[in-house]
Amino acid sequence: MRMTAMNTPTNRREFERNFHLTAELMREGKMHFSDRVSGTVEGLLKVRHLPNGRIDFLSVNEMARLHVNMTANFSSEMSFEELQEND
Repeated sequence: MRMTAMNTPTNRREFERNFHLTAELMREGKMHFSDRVSGTVEGLLKVRHLPNGRIDFLSVNEMARLHVNMTANFSSEMSFEELQEND
């Protein structure tokens, strides 16, 4: 895989999409964590939701933010590679 710059979200909608994508992968059992990345797990567990169901950005720490953005980038890269393989 080629090294490319990470696509970071440009608005709230994209940022929340990244969180929901990560949550879906975790629910499906497609994402596992090592015991050594406790900071990431703690950060993801501390993310709160507002009464309207949106993500409370004040509860998102750096580790959680980096993890969900990385997950979204891997997901889009894999989807693109899968499309190329099927052609």
